[in-house]
Amino acid sequence: MGFEYRIIAAFTKKQVIDIQGVLETNVGFDKKYEFDNKMFYDFRTIDNKGTMPNICVFLESDGIYICRYDTPNIWENLQELKEHLDNKGFGYSVLDY
Repeated sequence: MGFEYRIIAAFTKKQVIDIQGVLETNVGFDKKYEFDNKMFYDFRTIDNKGTMPNICVFLESDGIYICRYDTPNIWENLQELKEHLDNKGFGYSVLDY
């Protein structure tokens, strides 16, 4: 179990592509893979040598799902994503499971 969040927002296809680019250029980006018709993005800190990532993110039709295994701070090591959402003026809310 980790800390689970959903960033609730409606994105266009172009916005999804832009967000994918932000995720893939994050310094902690480890790998992406498809599962159950969703694209997953894993992130890990440089000191994490284990099998489990620090963060797992996937995009859904109604927003972005984030599962953190390291800290309850949703934006830690995902500052670029937050800045992108804020700078582009996305209206979003965060649901903390």
